[in-house]
Amino acid sequence: MRAIVIDDEKPAQLHLERLLLSDGRITPVQCFSTARDGLDFLAKERVDVVFLDIGMPEMNGLEAAEYIQQLDNNIRIIFVTAYADHAVEAFELHALDYVLKPVSSARLGKTIDRIAAWKSAMPEMAATAEVKEPVSNAAEDDIQLPGLLAFKHLDIYRSLKPEATKHKWRTTKSQELFAFLFHHRGEWVSKEILLDKLWADVTLEKGLTHLHTSVYQIRKLFKEWSMTGKLEYNMNRYRLLPGNLVSDVEQFELGAGYAEVTSTNVEELREIMLLYRGDYLEEHDYPWAQSKARELRRKYIRLVMDLADWNMKHGRGKDATEQLLDLQEREPYAEEICRLMMKVYASMGDGSAILQVYSSFAKTLLEDLGHQPEQETSRLFQELTAK
Repeated sequence: MRAIVIDDEKPAQLHLERLLLSDGRITPVQCFSTARDGLDFLAKERVDVVFLDIGMPEMNGLEAAEYIQQLDNNIRIIFVTAYADHAVEAFELHALDYVLKPVSSARLGKTIDRIAAWKSAMPEMAATAEVKEPVSNAAEDDIQLPGLLAFKHLDIYRSLKPEATKHKWRTTKSQELFAFLFHHRGEWVSKEILLDKLWADVTLEKGLTHLHTSVYQIRKLFKEWSMTGKLEYNMNRYRLLPGNLVSDVEQFELGAGYAEVTSTNVEELREIMLLYRGDYLEEHDYPWAQSKARELRRKYIRLVMDLADWNMKHGRGKDATEQLLDLQEREPYAEEICRLMMKVYASMGDGSAILQVYSSFAKTLLEDLGHQPEQETSRLFQELTAK
């Protein structure tokens, strides 16, 4: 097996090179003092293993590992660090192992044992990957797709089946990173923006470590659940490609693009309405998601109002009132909801319900906001009750 060593300390390079030569199972091809020089070499030459120091100037080992995986994700990375508190974090990244400085021959021997075991298992893993998947019908394929829920709370499920396993996030920050990148899906987001939005309260070094660890957790999820999505890295930027991930938000936005409610699409629009379990990422209260949340809320209100109006005009007053009562719980001060509710009850010939709706709405406005209903609302109430 072939390996390179990347470490800005020359004595550490020579020490590790001597230990590798003494063991004899791995050939140290070359040593580099900067991550950039090592990456330039890897762009031209094929190796099996990279021994990578974490604490280097300009580009640290965690960032260099991102580039190495872009060049060849079959390269195994062994992180080398002088700090024990970095060891666990390094091991959580795309690394086969980590070793603490000063590296001992016994500890390095165990690492090489792991590398050898990985190398011997590669043919079996490759054969497994080549096994053809059984042919299945389209409906079954669809229900096997991973699902993402972003209304109210962010959750990822292994499939669209009711009993599907829900992903347990390792940290809240890895969950927020996924949410932020999904929010900007398909777009490149700079590392600086991610650090500013998600880790502004910690040092730059700590923020970078948390970022790389969270990136690894997301990539691990994609791999373990056989998702076709990718989290790409290039020129200090990240981009999330959802792949086969089915999200409630995307389905909602697609369905909310209707021109009008008709007998042809009304049932489908009812299903779209039910996707809205709460505001976009409501329970997380991410500041960067507020604008999108308001946009989706407006679309939801329009959808419910249009459905209720259609139901009223087609003699389905009961359905209309149920939809509007649910909507009014979310929007208790909305004049247009009150007006449409009164119209629905008028179409049903229920004068007492009209009075109840208006009185309750006026009382809520006065007690909570200190003002009266708009003239348009009051005038409609008078017209409907005068008949």
